[in-house]
Amino acid sequence: MKRIMVISDTHDDMATMRMVLDYLKDTPVNMIIHLGDYYNDTALLENEGHRLIKVPGTWDPHYYDPNVPNRRFIEVVGWNIFLTHTLESHYNDLPGDLKPETIIHGGQADIFLFGHTHRAEIKRRNGVIMINPGHMSCDEHRGCPLTFALLDIDDQNVSASLRLLFNEDPFLQKKYEKACLKPAEHAGAAPKRASLS
Repeated sequence: MKRIMVISDTHDDMATMRMVLDYLKDTPVNMIIHLGDYYNDTALLENEGHRLIKVPGTWDPHYYDPNVPNRRFIEVVGWNIFLTHTLESHYNDLPGDLKPETIIHGGQADIFLFGHTHRAEIKRRNGVIMINPGHMSCDEHRGCPLTFALLDIDDQNVSASLRLLFNEDPFLQKKYEKACLKPAEHAGAAPKRASLS
């Protein structure tokens, strides 16, 4: 069983990032995924030795760097997971960026992680589990509380929960069995750039 924390839209709120660091002292995770805005906000977590995989947000300077993948696939214990800041293509996309719509409609991922809206949600579309962890910025709250997602994942099942930063109990939790999902089409969608087995 692997535990993954998913955060997004930290918007340079280092006070909240320190709270995330405090949370992780009592709740260890195998990996942290950051879905952008802002790409460098993870430095505090990285300096403490946490394993991070991240993508930039659409207004991040890194979004314009062709050496930094704006969207990417990772594999975790056999689950094909797609990371993106946006649910749809964005006018700041670079030529050759993966199209989120294609990933969803083609069923090319088992799990699709996205941010941008600051609204936490878990849903399924076209057999794909879609998770937005919400946001972690007091200044950019848009009326939404500070939230994140936790994924407890093994080779057959994933339990996805949405949590408030200041409350241990999930406010939404869904469990999925891999055998009951539409199989992901792994062929040629994009190279897997990271693996946590």
